[in-house]
Amino acid sequence: MRALVNRIGCTLCRNQTGFTLIEILLVLLIVTIMSGLVVINLPSFASDGDIDDESDRMRAVIEMARDEALVTAEEFGMRPSRTGYEFFIYDEINQSWTLVDEAPFKQRALPQGFTLTLRVEGDELQLGNEGAPPLLILSSGEMTAFELSISSGQTPAVIRTLRADGYGGLDWQSDEDR
Repeated sequence: MRALVNRIGCTLCRNQTGFTLIEILLVLLIVTIMSGLVVINLPSFASDGDIDDESDRMRAVIEMARDEALVTAEEFGMRPSRTGYEFFIYDEINQSWTLVDEAPFKQRALPQGFTLTLRVEGDELQLGNEGAPPLLILSSGEMTAFELSISSGQTPAVIRTLRADGYGGLDWQSDEDR
C-alpha cells in the first residue's frame, strides 16, 4: 500500500503546473522596461496638461466676460501681452478703459515659458500697446473676431489656438488639428 501511495504522490508531483523562475523573471524584465519608457515620456505628458489647463482657463474667463457684459450691459475689453492678459471695462462717463482688478478678471500672468500671439482679422498685432484693448466684448454679446494662440516653451512647441468669429462661441484648435 505504501508503494502505491508513493507512486501516486510522485505522479502528482510531476503533473503540477505553474510558472518557472525563468518565466517569472522574464515577465518582470518586460514590465520594468515598459515602466521605464513611460517615465521617460512623462514630462511631455505633464507639459501638455499645463497648456491644456491654461487654455481651458483662458477660454472660461473670456466666456465669463462675455456673460458679464450681457448681464451688466457694460463693454469689456481684453488686452493680451506676450506673457499674460488683462481685462478692462469701458467707463462711459470718463470715456476711458478701466483695468478690472476683481477675480476672475484681474490680470493674469502665464506660467514660465508660455507665450501668446494675437491675430485680429488675419493680421498679427503687436502685444502690449497702450490704448483701447484689441479684443472687445460688447454688451450685445458680440466680440472682436480673433485668433489667440498660446504656445509652450518646450521643444517641439505645443500650440493651442482660440478662435472666435465674433458672434458664436469660442473654439480651441490644437496643433494636432492643423
